[in-house]
Amino acid sequence: MDIQASAKSVRISPKKVSALLVPLRGMKATAALTSLKYHRSKAAGLVYKLIHSAVSNAKNNYNFKEDNLKIKYLTVDGGPSYKRYWFRSHGSADTLIKRTSHLKVTLTEINPTVVRKPVAKPTPPKSSTDTPTKADEPDKPRTTPTVEAPKLKQNAFKRIFTRRTTNK
Repeated sequence: MDIQASAKSVRISPKKVSALLVPLRGMKATAALTSLKYHRSKAAGLVYKLIHSAVSNAKNNYNFKEDNLKIKYLTVDGGPSYKRYWFRSHGSADTLIKRTSHLKVTLTEINPTVVRKPVAKPTPPKSSTDTPTKADEPDKPRTTPTVEAPKLKQNAFKRIFTRRTTNK
């Protein structure tokens, strides 16, 4: 079973991230996390958070072991770009393109286990003794309280909004 996680519109250029992803593909998830944890680049921090999120999804939603996961796919795509101007001399300007990235990781199991259902909290069955029935409740007339808005005087708006007749 494959577990996915993605991060969209991350504020880093795809060119800077793609060089970091090449050695991580096919690596065990725990080994990739330890190698990224002490890397000094911004891209390493973003990829670390992404892989950590995918591992957490596998543990919490499907009860997979952390040591039994490896990286199947790890991709980076270009996202929307912000166009800005860089003002130059003599009244000219150069365009400055601030690029974003879409990161996506897919984890898979190394040794497949028995197919498990996702973890779901069981709902307790409803018993008839816990909830009161309509026969137990006394008949009450259903009335909704009415709230009246305060009435304004007729000339209240004239005092607030007056026209200027002269320019002083």
